[in-house]
Amino acid sequence: MADKKGRCVVLAGGPIRAEELRLLRPGDTVWAADAGLKAARRAGLVPELCLGDWDSCERPRDAKELIALPAEKDDTDTHHAARLIAERGFAEALLLGCLGGRLDHTLANLSTLLYLTGQGVRCWLVGADAAVTALHSGSLRLPRRPECYFSVFAAGGEARGVTLRGMKYPLDRALVTEQFPIGVSNEILQETGEVTVENGTLLLVYSKRE
Repeated sequence: MADKKGRCVVLAGGPIRAEELRLLRPGDTVWAADAGLKAARRAGLVPELCLGDWDSCERPRDAKELIALPAEKDDTDTHHAARLIAERGFAEALLLGCLGGRLDHTLANLSTLLYLTGQGVRCWLVGADAAVTALHSGSLRLPRRPECYFSVFAAGGEARGVTLRGMKYPLDRALVTEQFPIGVSNEILQETGEVTVENGTLLLVYSKRE
């Protein structure tokens, strides 16, 4: 299999603030999912791909690549974009406009995050004073952000062998389940904190302090 390439940034239909758009890096491939096109235009961005059922935004006539989806479908527009991210071999994904809107959409977007993680794509959802990624059976080092709490939650069943280092509340090969939120409202105290899960999947969440 060829080496994976670059990062794809998807602008979805939820709230997107200017500070989140500043996370874009030179070399990113930018896509717009339906109403995410409005945010792209406000920021002066020209997406490489526009996709959606166009129920929340007028279908563009000048898109570089356009995918029109049916209104009644199994995938959300954002999840369809995620499938293309995996198919086209991106190594990373940043999804904006996926947090802070309707609760059902937020939950759907967390499912999309887990899908991309399962496909070997390092993905972050950023917005609404939060940032979320997922970790499946591995280790990850993350930077200290003093303005944020840091939490871990089991996803898709039990997460076994969970170890947290460099944090206010460490864990050592703990069992984390979906029924008890033992990993909520932690803090990374060192320059970086390390999260390990031996078997299972965790959602890793930065939440801005009020």
